[in-house]
Amino acid sequence: MNTWEFDTTVGAGSEIVTVVYEYENDGETTYNESIKEVWFEGRNVIGLFSDEQFKELDIEAAMRFQNHKLNYKQEDV
Repeated sequence: MNTWEFDTTVGAGSEIVTVVYEYENDGETTYNESIKEVWFEGRNVIGLFSDEQFKELDIEAAMRFQNHKLNYKQEDV
């Protein structure tokens, strides 16, 4: 399992959190992509999100990861 991290803001106070996104890679594509952890001030706070908040964060993570993969492939060329 591989991981990729990015920072984003969440909540009414726009607090900065670090999202740990995990995925598997077979050399051609990635799969089994999901949020593994969400860190805030040194603690994993993934369990504090409502279903709706988590779904929104998961969508953001998926979009950011797709963008990351595109940029990573361009750097390799």
